[in-house]
Amino acid sequence: MFEHQWKCAWGHVDPHGIAYYPRLVEAMHQSGEEFLDELGIAYWDLHDEYNVSFPIVAMDMEFEKPVEVGDVLTFTVDPDLGTKSLGMNFEATHEDGSPAFEGHEQHVCVRLDDNEPVEIPDEIHATIEEATE
Repeated sequence: MFEHQWKCAWGHVDPHGIAYYPRLVEAMHQSGEEFLDELGIAYWDLHDEYNVSFPIVAMDMEFEKPVEVGDVLTFTVDPDLGTKSLGMNFEATHEDGSPAFEGHEQHVCVRLDDNEPVEIPDEIHATIEEATE
C-alpha cells in the first residue's frame, strides 16, 4: 500500500484553525497523483501517450477527527482497478495514528476525442495491477 505525507499549513485552515475541507480534497487527490507518479504513470503524460484521461466521476469523504494547522497526515492509497475505471480508497491518519478521515475517488478512463469511456490501456492496467498484488 502506498503512503504519502501532507502537512496542514496556515493557508489550509479556516478562521478557527481547522482545515477547510477543499484543502483536504486537494491533499487526498495529490496522494492519488503521487501514487500513480511513483508507478511511472503521470497524469500529465496520459493525454499525449495514450489519448486518454481519468476524470473523477464520484467522490466522498467521511471525517473522524479535525485536522488543524501544523498537523501532519499520512495518506494511504488503496486502488480498486476495473477494466474502464480506477477507484482510489484513502485513509488519512494523524501522527499519533488516530484516523482523520477516509475518502474515495472514482475515476473513469475516457478517450480525449469524444469523452467516451474506454478500457484502461494495457500497460497502465498491468502496472497498477502489479503494484496492488
